[in-house]
Amino acid sequence: MLFQRFDRLLFLAKGGRTVYFGEVGENSSTLTSYFERNGGHAITDGENPAEWMLDVIGAAPGSHSDIDWPAVWNDSPEKQAVVNHLEELKSTLSVKPKPEASPVEYKEFAAPTMVQLKECMLRVFSQYWRTPSYIYFKIILSILTALYNGFSFSHAKNTQQGLQNQMFSIFMLITIFGNLVQQIMPNFVTQRAIYEVRERPSKMYSWRVFMASNILVKLPWNFLLALLMFFCWYYPVGLYRNAEPTDAVNERGAMMFLFSSSSSGSHQPSPI
Repeated sequence: MLFQRFDRLLFLAKGGRTVYFGEVGENSSTLTSYFERNGGHAITDGENPAEWMLDVIGAAPGSHSDIDWPAVWNDSPEKQAVVNHLEELKSTLSVKPKPEASPVEYKEFAAPTMVQLKECMLRVFSQYWRTPSYIYFKIILSILTALYNGFSFSHAKNTQQGLQNQMFSIFMLITIFGNLVQQIMPNFVTQRAIYEVRERPSKMYSWRVFMASNILVKLPWNFLLALLMFFCWYYPVGLYRNAEPTDAVNERGAMMFLFSSSSSGSHQPSPI
């Protein structure tokens, strides 16, 4: 039962007057014995203590109580015990020497930057693993676009028209960037909303860690997409042919792979 998870209870009546403040006890025995001892009806087996105590003081719908429970609390030994405990804390803590403040206490965030980055990356990885639709559609968009582009300008010759076709093919591959940004925005906006509402005010981690984790998590996926796009686009177009006379096929392939990597990736907007 959820109520049993509480160790202590501050029970207030209408107007903010205290009805009970103290231990709940095992199986709410301390709480129920207090109300039963002061005129409340006994709790039955299986009855919810939270609903029972509302019924005892007349706060539950359809219930009524002639006992002034805040007045009962003011005259009870339980309140006197609380007052004595507060006086004891006041007298002992006031003379207790204050510990020297550690430099760690003045830091903006409790955890180091690398710990923040590790935890944020694990969370973003988990988000993508649990919602693979984004990855699936990104792979489908990248492969189909690369295949359509590659076979539209298939086997471009080393002529003026062929070079124009190759340049236009490169330009067309760049246009996929906008579509990839549109795919990523819903996920990123949701993460940014959670960060701005909950995690930035509570100083869980910095916005730099938030941005870095989102970028680093996408690098493996972008590398995979770049590899797929490279083979689906580079060889059908035949961009390696005009590098053969200068023996620069390897350099051309590496440069085009980096280009496909930049085309398959996308920058993220700032959360600020």
